[in-house]
Amino acid sequence: MSKFKKWFNYEISGLKNDLLLPEYISWWALRLLMIGTYIVFTVKGEALYQRNLILLNTVATFAIFLLRIISPKRLFTSKISYRVQTYIDIFVLLGSFLGHGLKFLGEVYEYDKFMHVVAGGVVVFIGAEVLKSFKGNESITPGIKTFCGVGFSFIVIVAWELMEFFADWFITSSNNQGYYIVPDETMLFVKIFGLSKNHADQAPVYDTNADMFYAVIGCAVCAVILFLYLKKKAEKTAEAEKQALKIS
Repeated sequence: MSKFKKWFNYEISGLKNDLLLPEYISWWALRLLMIGTYIVFTVKGEALYQRNLILLNTVATFAIFLLRIISPKRLFTSKISYRVQTYIDIFVLLGSFLGHGLKFLGEVYEYDKFMHVVAGGVVVFIGAEVLKSFKGNESITPGIKTFCGVGFSFIVIVAWELMEFFADWFITSSNNQGYYIVPDETMLFVKIFGLSKNHADQAPVYDTNADMFYAVIGCAVCAVILFLYLKKKAEKTAEAEKQALKIS
């Protein structure tokens, strides 16, 4: 029992250090919304694929808590910041609750592209946050931290498109890439790059490239924001240390 109490106190202190109270409250608000969505989908008899997607994303709202439990203490994943859960919840809120639960993906014009811009940017912050789990993080420069965040974002961007491809390939009811739909000529990506000569069956290609294009835009914007934030934080820390040395 003492071992469990020690672990529990450790987790609580981690929550207090990593999070603001409104963040923690937002976790449970989203979890309740997701559980409610799953119940509504089940009552309405929505497709099994849609229900499972909602259920899987509900589990994702507990991702960091579960990861810290199952990870061996020697791995960085056992020390990963709780702040990462807040970022994951942004994905769940935009993609699952609003996108699938409230049908924004099918009914709100260009919502999918907006979601990819936000996602590509948010993952940059996740990458930088994950670095905090490693020893020596304090000595890493803001530029390197930002570079790692950008690299992490690119990995997730590609992984997401691969997930969509394999979901469409193996799951009958999945149509993430919009097969056999002629690309919308009003779409910003098409306006910039145009349509290929044989574009009638090119919707999946354009969907994948457009998704990555918008995600990279979000990644670039948030990389600048992250770098400026980390640089200012490093300058404040250096100044505080300098003042401390003067006092001593």
